[in-house]
Amino acid sequence: MTDALREEGKRFADFICQLSAEERDELSAQQSDQVEVEYADFVEHFQRGDCYVCGRSLHSFSKSAPCVHWLLRPKGFKKKDVEAVAQHFGYIQIQSFLRWVANQEAFARHINDLVAEGTGTKMFEVTIRYKQLEWSLSCAESDYLGHAKSQNARYPHYHLQMRDSGRPFIDYNDFHLPFSRMDVVNIEAMRTRPDIIKQGFRFGEGMSDLLTDETVERIVNAPRSGDVSENEAPFKIDTLLFADEGTKISGEDIFRAIEEARRHKVSIASRLSNIPNASARVMVTPGPGVVEQAPRAGGRKAD
Repeated sequence: MTDALREEGKRFADFICQLSAEERDELSAQQSDQVEVEYADFVEHFQRGDCYVCGRSLHSFSKSAPCVHWLLRPKGFKKKDVEAVAQHFGYIQIQSFLRWVANQEAFARHINDLVAEGTGTKMFEVTIRYKQLEWSLSCAESDYLGHAKSQNARYPHYHLQMRDSGRPFIDYNDFHLPFSRMDVVNIEAMRTRPDIIKQGFRFGEGMSDLLTDETVERIVNAPRSGDVSENEAPFKIDTLLFADEGTKISGEDIFRAIEEARRHKVSIASRLSNIPNASARVMVTPGPGVVEQAPRAGGRKAD
């Protein structure tokens, strides 16, 4: 069955790649419109305290009606109930829902999907936070292929960790949660043609979408907002200054650059690059306001 699904994913990738660029753009636009409608429905329900999937309160729980909103831990939800959620909703559906929830509190900075922040050895790993709840999803190549020597995990699966106010609720090794049929088809399509087919979460963007080579210059030059405290900052900007060969960097020039940055309420890095006889190297990394990834091995690398 799994092999058949993987073949279906490869055929789907071939179909997409046979389309013209214009046809792919049209298909992408149609999907984007569908997601926009669904997201608007989600927001309307969420603001009322209801689930857009089942229509019930986000605080409701009934074993006879598994729903993705159970992951918000309504009263009565037990650890083992997560298996019912995974049986009814795929990995991509679950992650999309959690990302949308997290972005209701703070855009992107509560979704850490940066490769550099994880183990670097997993197909997928992300940590998502909303208020006191934190979810981490992880899938290694061996998880996706299924553990051939295992009695209980020979199928494609992923792992989930959940914390409530920092306290353990679900650990990674508690369950082998199955990928849905559509999960396998989509993942295999992405693996077959990663240059054309990519995973994205519209309205569920995380730090990997915010922190890219294309956005670093805008981050450095953007006006600083007084509404965000240092502890909640989504970015940390460090600058190294190198004097040109045979010259020295003036301390007065550095002081003037810092004062100008403060006066114009921009990052100091945006002004240090203008210092005479010097070149600047700017590094933008996740700030203290970004949720830390909780990978299955290792942790946030030291700066």
